[in-house]
Amino acid sequence: MRKEGGDNAFEKAGSLPPLTFLHIRLTISHIISCVHAHNSREVRAITPHDHELLVQSMSEFRYIVFGRFASSILRTFKDSDYSLAQVASLFILDEQGELAIKQVAGLLDRSVSATSRLLDQLASRSMITRREDEQDHRAKRVAITEQGRELIEALQLLRADVQIEMMEYLAPHEQAEVVRGMVLLANAGKKWRAQHESSTTRTEVSSAT
Repeated sequence: MRKEGGDNAFEKAGSLPPLTFLHIRLTISHIISCVHAHNSREVRAITPHDHELLVQSMSEFRYIVFGRFASSILRTFKDSDYSLAQVASLFILDEQGELAIKQVAGLLDRSVSATSRLLDQLASRSMITRREDEQDHRAKRVAITEQGRELIEALQLLRADVQIEMMEYLAPHEQAEVVRGMVLLANAGKKWRAQHESSTTRTEVSSAT
């Protein structure tokens, strides 16, 4: 939820126009009925044509969404000059919790020295904390701060607001389909992450032995 009275940069940049809730609100019963209707349909694999259409549609939608709130992002970062790698680091730490700098470097596909420098800049802005690893005093561990988490949350809420605003141009049953699709994608993402993390852990254990 948005924090009232917050002083993070996104709030200073200004918010989006109020959404017309009556147009985008979906009742639970409506969503459930659409879910049942979809479950009764024949299930088929994604065809090459579906794949091409999906890629094209996602690209077009993301281009429109980015154009809608790009100015807010630029206003937010104009005084901070965050790099893409730094923002990605905040997302990683927000999702995975405290990590060693070496782990962050691996996830960013960057050298440890380059990653350490960009994390130093985030630490100087109080976006992350750094501490010595208790098991290996030569290594450092980093974690996102509440201030850094507020920045990520504001960015996510801003993007979600734009997407919901665009849903006003869909019929109620189409809005329900979008909601259901997003829930399914989120669940699929969680399954993928669990499987990916499990296989990565097995690889690390086998390498260690």
